[in-house]
Amino acid sequence: MSSTDTTWQPLRKYSFRFFFLFLGLSSYLCLDAVTYMLHNSLSHSQFDIGSMYQPIRGALAWLDKHIFHLGYNPGKQQGWPGDNHFGVLIYITVFLVSTIGAIAWGALDRKRTNYDRLSAWFRLYLRYVLGVVLLGYGIDKLIPVQMRYPNVFMMVTPFGYFDRFSVLWNSIGAAPGYSIFTGATETLAALLLFPRRTAVAGYVLTALVMTNVFAINIFYNITVKLFSGQLLLIALYLLAPYLNPLFQYFFRNNPAPLVQPRYTFHPGWKNYTLTAALIAVPLASIIIYTIGGIDKYLTNQRIYRQEKIYDVTAFMAKDTLPPLTTDTLRWKRLLLFNSWRQDYAAVMSMNDESDWYQFKQDTVKKTFTLYFDPDTTTWRVLRYSRSSKDQLELTGKWRGQDIRVSLKEYPVDSMPINAEKIRLIRD
Repeated sequence: MSSTDTTWQPLRKYSFRFFFLFLGLSSYLCLDAVTYMLHNSLSHSQFDIGSMYQPIRGALAWLDKHIFHLGYNPGKQQGWPGDNHFGVLIYITVFLVSTIGAIAWGALDRKRTNYDRLSAWFRLYLRYVLGVVLLGYGIDKLIPVQMRYPNVFMMVTPFGYFDRFSVLWNSIGAAPGYSIFTGATETLAALLLFPRRTAVAGYVLTALVMTNVFAINIFYNITVKLFSGQLLLIALYLLAPYLNPLFQYFFRNNPAPLVQPRYTFHPGWKNYTLTAALIAVPLASIIIYTIGGIDKYLTNQRIYRQEKIYDVTAFMAKDTLPPLTTDTLRWKRLLLFNSWRQDYAAVMSMNDESDWYQFKQDTVKKTFTLYFDPDTTTWRVLRYSRSSKDQLELTGKWRGQDIRVSLKEYPVDSMPINAEKIRLIRD
C-alpha cells in the first residue's frame, strides 16, 4: 500500500457509505447495458432485456402498490428500466435502500476512522464499469452504426411528422463524420479511464462528454435520461476528490498533485492476476465492440443498397384515379426499407400519411406480401411484374377493391441529402 491512513469526517463517511450502496447497486444497470451491447456485437438475434429484471419485477410491483403509488402495472407496462415506471421504481428503491443502509452501516461501524482501502477498490470498479459502457457507445459512433443513416422512409417523411428523437437520430445519422467525431471523443474518454496515470484526465473528459449527452437526452426527449444521468453521476463522483486541486492549478496557478492511492495484494501472483484482468477487460471489450460494429456497418451498407422509393404514376381501381390529396384509396408512393433488422414496406397516401407493413418478396411466384400480424387472413398479397428495371406493376386486392398500380423507381442517390457534398467554400 502506498498511502497514509487518514481520519475521515462523519459527513464524508456517511457520503461514502451512501454512494457505495447507491452507485454499487445501480451499477447493475450498467452491467445490463454492457450485456446488451456485447450480445448485439456477437449475435443478430434480439436480446430480451426484460429477462434480466424478471426476478425483481414482482417485488417492485409490491413496493409500488403499498409504498410508492406510482401506478406501475407489470401486466401492461415495460418490465425493464428506462424512462418509464419501472426505471423510476428501481432508482427510488435503490435510493431508499442506500439511505437506510448507509445509516445502519454507520451505526454498526462507528469506530472505523476511514474507508481508504474500500474506496480505492470501489473507485477502480466504477471507473472500469464506466469505461466499458462508454467504450460501447463510443465505438458504435466511431463506426457509425448507433445513429444509422436515414432510411428512405425518413427521407421522404415531412419534417413536422418527426418526434424529437427521430430528428436527433436522423440528423446525426445523416452526418457520419460528426458521429465519428463524437464517437472518437467518447472512446478517448473511456480509454483514459483505464490506466491509473490518465484516470483523472478521463474523469474530466467523461464528465464533459456525459454532460453533453445528458443534456441532449433531456432536450431531445431520448428515453435514456435516467441512465445517462447515472453515468454522469458516476463520472462526477470519481472526479469530486480532484476538483479542488484542478481549481488550484487552472485558476490559481498553484501546483496541484493528483496522487491516487494504490493498494496491492500479497502474495505477488494476485497482483499479476489483477493486472492481467485490468488489461484484458478493456482489450476484449474493444475487440468485441469493434467486430460487432464492423459487422453492423457492413450489414447496413447492404441494406441501404436494397432500399427503394417508387412513385406512383397511375393507380387504377374501377377507373384510373387522379392524384387528389383527398383520395383515401390512391397511393402516392411505395417505400421498401429495413428498420431494426426487419424488412418493411410503407404505403404512403396522397396526404403523406403512411401505413407500415412487414414485407416479403417471393421472386419465384412474383409476389409482394404485406402483413402486420400473424393472422394470414389480413395479409395482402400483390403480384408484381416489370416492364423495365425502374418500372414496377402491382395487381391485387386493396381495401376490398381490385387495383392495378404503375410505379416508377425514384433514384435514392439523387436525393439532396445523399447528393450533397461537404464544401469549405460555398457561393
